[in-house]
Amino acid sequence: MSASTPRPAHGAGSSWDTPEAVERIIGAYATADVVAIRQAQIDLLGPIAGAAILDIGSGPGIYARDLALRGARVTALDSAPAMRAAALVEARTAGVAIDVADGEANALPFPDGAFDAATLVQVIEYVPDAVGALREIARVLRPGGALLVCDTDWATASWGIGDAALAERIKQAWCATKPHYDAGRRIPEWLIAAGYHVAAWEPLVLANADAVGDTFHGHTWKTYRRLLERLGTVPTDELDRFDRLCAETTAAGSFTFTVTRHGWLARTPGGTS
Repeated sequence: MSASTPRPAHGAGSSWDTPEAVERIIGAYATADVVAIRQAQIDLLGPIAGAAILDIGSGPGIYARDLALRGARVTALDSAPAMRAAALVEARTAGVAIDVADGEANALPFPDGAFDAATLVQVIEYVPDAVGALREIARVLRPGGALLVCDTDWATASWGIGDAALAERIKQAWCATKPHYDAGRRIPEWLIAAGYHVAAWEPLVLANADAVGDTFHGHTWKTYRRLLERLGTVPTDELDRFDRLCAETTAAGSFTFTVTRHGWLARTPGGTS
């Protein structure tokens, strides 16, 4: 890839398409706080044994694996080869089978009405045309099919590090890296605009008391720091101070990180369910 060629955001050849990204996501999704949220979100679908489910933007297949463990027939779709390969490994290790496919949320390589349900988890915050993607997903769902959309409202992020002003600057810079930093709260308006009926809502707080250990924050902050450094949106000395405060408050037992994650269940028109 030449220096003049834009690097794709999440597809083949991107920073998403690397062993490091696979390891980071698997680590973050295995923490107790994230596991609890994932299971509560999947519960919104109700019984899914035998259902054909498309997991869109599946990453390394953690949701796809857990859907399959509940008896669903799962297709995991991601544009990064490393993620698709990891999804197959996750499923095989868990003793279940899934299919994988290459594609994006706004251009699905499937016929109309191919699936009973779909999941879109931590994806729509990155999709510029959120409503267009939701309409494309509706196309591949049967009448009355279910869509589980889960995402974060990063505007609710809060760090207890003893310097509220610095924490706020970090949050604003973090939010600025995403097309829809407030996706979690905006999902219902996008669903309605795309023609869905909103059936259920589950807002949950992701909370960490350890900034540097085996938590969501511990697995993800280093990657975000590198991004903020590359963008130049936060001075290096402030990032260094943030790191020191996170470590110090963790050691003192006073660190907190919280953010709200939203799960929305919607259905396409028609059908009997």
